[in-house]
Amino acid sequence: MRKLIFFSLMAVLLVAGCKTHTTQPTQTGELPVRMDLSPAAQFNITVTRVEVTIVKGSFSQSMDLAINGSLAEGTFEDLEPGVYAIDVRVYEGLTLIATGHGTGVVSPSQTTTVHITLQFVPGGLEIVVGWGLPYEASRRVLLVGNSHTYVNEGVDTHLQALMAAAQPEWNVVVEDRTAGGYTLENHYHDQNTLDAIATGDWDLVVLQEQSSRPMLYPELFYAYADSLHTLIQQSGALSGFYMTWAWRNNPEMYVPIRDAYRYIAAYLDALVVPAGVAWYNADALHGMPNLYDTDNYHPSIYGTYLVACLMMARIWNLNPVGNSYYPAQIDAASALMIQQLAWDTHQHEYRDLEGGLLLEWDAMTEASSYNILPSAHPHATDRGTPVYNTTDLWFTAPPNDERVFYRVTSVN
Repeated sequence: MRKLIFFSLMAVLLVAGCKTHTTQPTQTGELPVRMDLSPAAQFNITVTRVEVTIVKGSFSQSMDLAINGSLAEGTFEDLEPGVYAIDVRVYEGLTLIATGHGTGVVSPSQTTTVHITLQFVPGGLEIVVGWGLPYEASRRVLLVGNSHTYVNEGVDTHLQALMAAAQPEWNVVVEDRTAGGYTLENHYHDQNTLDAIATGDWDLVVLQEQSSRPMLYPELFYAYADSLHTLIQQSGALSGFYMTWAWRNNPEMYVPIRDAYRYIAAYLDALVVPAGVAWYNADALHGMPNLYDTDNYHPSIYGTYLVACLMMARIWNLNPVGNSYYPAQIDAASALMIQQLAWDTHQHEYRDLEGGLLLEWDAMTEASSYNILPSAHPHATDRGTPVYNTTDLWFTAPPNDERVFYRVTSVN
């Protein structure tokens, strides 16, 4: 396991004022961000770029902070009040050397201080995005949910087998507390669930809501997620969320479910396992096995294995690609495709809200350096942020200005 070097940077998030309109009472605020980069000097690191992304529901905005000496600063403008998840990426030259994450609350006439820890990795490109607290130390994990968690022998069974193959010396234990059709509200009122959380000596408890409730009754989802989160904190564990997916015959479920999980995870500063995003990404992949069971909403064995691979990536920041464990019902080629989908989703989800990592063509200094293949991916957009020195990137807007979607499969 790679060694991480930690130091804290403080981002001061200030709502400088509100803009009011006479015709409508809506208010917006400005969000200045300042970061002290002086701790990087002790590691002989010269920071040349700091990219900050804020996310609130389906809204996302990025900027590069202006660097003056040891200070990086910039201002997000015209923001609605609310909770924003904050993603920081730090570069030395073209190399990504660190990431950090936190949340901030934008409200009129308030100043919020957010402490963000940057994780530095020698060589830089081992870094991937992960939300919230240091989940990688988790050795005892409880999954709380319903049949989306327990079918096909259970996500817990496959996740524990993946971790035993990848890091046997960690002795990771994964168990579940599930009941058919249960909501988080049901779990909150079930003493068996409360006892399981309180007495299991867990490092991490991952919550899965009934599959349609985040779309139909988001306020109930938020309320009981928050209530269970409080109990989890009291037990000494960290909280996480397992985002489910749209039913096959109702793809419109995807965005509200995705945004509800992102919101509550940002609000509680908790990890989220974006299985719903992985399902969405799978639609663009030729030859991907059917992730749905015959009822078109539960996972097939392929879907359950995908969730387990994604949890491995999201919780422990471990690449499942090439892991020797896969269920007997799955062939090696399908297992490898599922492992790759899990890792790609983990790496790229928060880079683009539609599930791909996007670049603008004019940001690429030498297109000939890349092996560029056209793709029929249906979810292209015309905006993006440049990312360098990595593989498996998405970008849009070629020189002829047609919105053809491309994928960079390798970097020379």
